Amino acid sequence: MKVVNWLFEKIIIQVLVTLFIPISAAIGSKLATGDWLEWFATPTNLVWVILAIVLWVVGSAIYRRVKHLRTVNSPPLSLSFATHGGWKTMGTLDYAGVSWNIRVPGKTSSFETNRILAPHDLDIEIPPRCPKCRTELEQKASFWSGYVWQCVKCGFRKRNRDDFYEEARRVGKIARSEFVEMQSEPK
Repeated sequence: MKVVNWLFEKIIIQVLVTLFIPISAAIGSKLATGDWLEWFATPTNLVWVILAIVLWVVGSAIYRRVKHLRTVNSPPLSLSFATHGGWKTMGTLDYAGVSWNIRVPGKTSSFETNRILAPHDLDIEIPPRCPKCRTELEQKASFWSGYVWQCVKCGFRKRNRDDFYEEARRVGKIARSEFVEMQSEPK
């Protein structure tokens, strides 16, 4: 059923509507002049038909992009992968113009007191925080490309090419690198 819907939406409707413009122009030509192709022979009328086709193609592309953005910008499912002991914020890292919380797993049991942290224990909290007021940022896909990150509290806005998850992956690499450097420094 999905294949039929995709075929109908992406191909059949597009072809039918694209054919509708020249066919309706031919019918209009027949009704107005008595000849099916008279309007196509006149340069001004041909320009109007071509313009109508171009406008249809552009309008169709804009419609599909807006429809896609509505699905992308709808509220995501809230999935939280917390450890048994929760998370403890270890620090922050400024990257891509915003502030990212670096966190580590909290205590997993009452017997665990002096756990030694490893670089793979670091987690980057998503969403990042506003650099001005530390409020969690919202993300929306922009019309042309990329994303707009904005703060609901202070109005901070930032455009970014990549989404929260891609940037958090990069922040994780930087945080682990700094963690290893910090561990290897002589005491």
